[in-house]
Amino acid sequence: MDGCDYYEVGMMLHCPNCDGKEMTLIHDKVWSIDDGNVYRCKRCDLSFIDPMMTKEQEDVFYKEFNKHVKARGVTSEESIQRYHEASLTIARERMEVVARFFQKQHKVLEIGSSTGAFLSLIKECDTSAVEPADENREFSKQFVSGSTYSSIEDVEEDEQFDIICMFHVFEHIREPGEFLKRCKRLLKADGIIVIEVPHIEDPLISIYDIPAFKDFLFQPMHPMIYSVPSLDYIFNHHGLLASEVIYYQRYGLNNHLTWLKYQRPGGDALFDSMFKGDQEYKDILEASKQTDTLFYIAHKEGIRS
Repeated sequence: MDGCDYYEVGMMLHCPNCDGKEMTLIHDKVWSIDDGNVYRCKRCDLSFIDPMMTKEQEDVFYKEFNKHVKARGVTSEESIQRYHEASLTIARERMEVVARFFQKQHKVLEIGSSTGAFLSLIKECDTSAVEPADENREFSKQFVSGSTYSSIEDVEEDEQFDIICMFHVFEHIREPGEFLKRCKRLLKADGIIVIEVPHIEDPLISIYDIPAFKDFLFQPMHPMIYSVPSLDYIFNHHGLLASEVIYYQRYGLNNHLTWLKYQRPGGDALFDSMFKGDQEYKDILEASKQTDTLFYIAHKEGIRS
């Protein structure tokens, strides 16, 4: 069923980004959802799942986020300390991409801060955090110099930040327009928003077209899967403009060959030993803009050139 055109006929399906009614069915399975589908809007290029979790379902889900991550095989860590240590590896890699945006004395709000791995690396900034999972939020307090919140709605609007950042969080937001309005009100006039999201042009989709990977990628936790045009649409619609877009490839040949051969995540010891030096492969994917990850940096409209 992949790639079939879908036109609304008597149904109320519409794009949650631009309200468009014309879209393409790109996959007919969503992890853990019966009769789930994934559509791609022909107007703004957003990909999204249907049905989405309700607000009540989301509240329950994120209270037990670590349990769900473990169920998907993303982590096998038993303790929050070990989960934090594993997260630090990813945070350090992320920091290599975005470190230049974080200057000394910047006031920073990280949304979806988890255990505080990233915030622990920016010690010279004044940091605050939003994290809905109680256990993660409590653990992260040791790395946060300012306040911690369970929701962005709890942050007072007189708090103004130089940087609002979120890493693999924006794709979790069911109402991104309302969310961006809130972020914009909390952003200083010359501040920036830094986000990292999965990219719908992931090479395992756009090049290798692996159905098992789509079964894994499309999940209720990610109601939206973005491209640059779909990010431009939602940010521009709310008075935010891209300062920079970074196409970044996290996973290399080990991961891709494992998916091709075994149809599963996690890598393979043999492939890992053979293809440690795969940076050229990643560079080619980044140059072609077919990457698993996007970094999107935006500012308020009319503030920067």
